[in-house]
Amino acid sequence: MTALTPPPADLVATREALRSLACYVIAPARKARTGRIGLRPTGDGIATPPFDDGTRIGVRGDRLVVAADDEVPITTLRAGAARVGIDLSDDPGVGHDLPPFAPDRPLTVDADASRWLAAWYAYGAGHLERLHGRFPDGAVSEAQLWPEHFDLAVIVDVGGDAVNVGFSPGDGWLAEPYVYVGPHDTSDLTDVFWNAPFGSVLTHAALRAAADPDGACAGFIDDGLRLVAARPR
Repeated sequence: MTALTPPPADLVATREALRSLACYVIAPARKARTGRIGLRPTGDGIATPPFDDGTRIGVRGDRLVVAADDEVPITTLRAGAARVGIDLSDDPGVGHDLPPFAPDRPLTVDADASRWLAAWYAYGAGHLERLHGRFPDGAVSEAQLWPEHFDLAVIVDVGGDAVNVGFSPGDGWLAEPYVYVGPHDTSDLTDVFWNAPFGSVLTHAALRAAADPDGACAGFIDDGLRLVAARPR
């Protein structure tokens, strides 16, 4: 299974279950230890960056991973919080657009759909890393997988304009996964390229349909950043 195969049927349910786990368990576990909430793709899942002791908390398939040799099935938020040693809260401090807080509702995670998401994030990470070679040092932030919206993104400084570039697994605005370019200042996005309220998106279906998906993805991102750079200042 790769990031450019059609999304599995159980993707939305799995995405929302893992988003809940990220918002209420995994990111708060990182915040309790470091004060930060961003997660990372790991190739086969998602996780916190490594802690000082080398461990990290994350997801692989349908299992919650607490250490390299310590993983348990994903069941509920309450069980997950107990396993990683945090107090469960309906206000986890990771944003405001949160999934419903349901501590004892079973989290339905399909292992194949989870692995598909892992591949999508890994695919996005490669494209976001490419931007570091195109802009001056410090112009592209570190890629973060944000728990609240469950997207992998960077912020690019384009001549003083901040632009979000990211890979979403789908959300309440658009169910299917998509790539996006979102300038922080959306006041004059008049070019036909800008097809979303927050900027522009390239859907997963459009990416799969392209003769050269990698080229289409890179070209879409580059076109958005070029249009921002061309704004009158």
